[in-house]
Amino acid sequence: MASNLDEVRTLLEKIQNIIAQPEWILELHDDAIRRDLREAGRKLSLSMEAPGDTVHRIMNTPLQLVLARIGVEKRIFKILAEDDGHAFTNGELAHQSSIDPVLMKRLLRYYQSQGMISQPGNDEYCSNNITKALASDGGQSGISYTFETISPSYMAFPRFLRQNGYVNPTDPNYCPWHIGHDTSLSPFPWLQAHPEHLGYFLPWMAAQRDGLPIFLDVLDFQREFAQNTMPSTSIFVDIGGAVGHQCIALKKRFPGLPGRIILQEQAHVISQVKENPLPGFEGIETQVCDFFAPQSIKGARVYYLRNILHDWPNHKCEEILQNIKAAMTEDSVILIDEMVLPERGAPWRATQLDIAMLTTLAAAERTEAEWRALLDYSGFKVLKIWKYTDECDDCVLVAIPK
Repeated sequence: MASNLDEVRTLLEKIQNIIAQPEWILELHDDAIRRDLREAGRKLSLSMEAPGDTVHRIMNTPLQLVLARIGVEKRIFKILAEDDGHAFTNGELAHQSSIDPVLMKRLLRYYQSQGMISQPGNDEYCSNNITKALASDGGQSGISYTFETISPSYMAFPRFLRQNGYVNPTDPNYCPWHIGHDTSLSPFPWLQAHPEHLGYFLPWMAAQRDGLPIFLDVLDFQREFAQNTMPSTSIFVDIGGAVGHQCIALKKRFPGLPGRIILQEQAHVISQVKENPLPGFEGIETQVCDFFAPQSIKGARVYYLRNILHDWPNHKCEEILQNIKAAMTEDSVILIDEMVLPERGAPWRATQLDIAMLTTLAAAERTEAEWRALLDYSGFKVLKIWKYTDECDDCVLVAIPK
């Protein structure tokens, strides 16, 4: 027994040393080791919780988002992160963010207790890795989008289920979103009618997988799909591709590849792209599209759908796929870039997004069996599945007409 206690104390000392000086862990170039260490620490923490700790953690989890939203809105994280290494006093932060000093002290006390900031001494507050994440453009957009736009759907979820007999929602025109926002509009038209919320949404969509691999990291696009192309060949049609990040990534990865790269999106997004194109967008074509209408680009080598089908229930996905199928030739494939959930041990990022899809769009993340069934019903067969992240189980499914 004494030996076991000594081992635990030694382990505790090592963990405390890592917490005190995390730099050498953060600088590790082995992402898999860092990920495994994070997950082991998270699971260890959960396994050691007392019942009261568990209840308090879960019942007060919404406070993290609420307080983070305040910190983003009042630039608290930004102020700390922009002067990294400087220890601010409560008074300095209160002055720079225009917050009452008494209130500011209470906010800072909460932030340090949740690890959002560091407190090296009495009345000393500085940034850490979490502060910097919350201060980033993507972090600010994500926090604002989730609090302002998504969370009403979460809060309405129990009421929706009670009222509808706990049946899985499949109607995109009636789901928790509509109750939470007291609207008849579904999310995409609602966002167009609320530009402030759209301003949170688009940057977050671009940033939500920052630092993670992309589909081009696991497949050689040119070898697999773009042999013997000409400048007139439509090699990549990014359907619903937002502001074009994947188009740009392909162009950078294969700068001399002959052929057309085409971004298809709704009119308001294409207008934004034309007015403020991302660096590297030169040479990429844009086209207004509706993926519920016939696909106008015929015979493209690749029709690419990234995080499109997870926005829709199966019957709407079938419409989208049929419109693409009608435009395909024998040289065409569909690349479906989506999460493929395992039947056991799904990662937390993926399960959170699945519930977000359920509550806002009556849609879903899918398992491999569910993807294969959807594609088979829509007249496709899956040729191959490439997995490229472990954090989210992101995969690329290659499909052709049966």
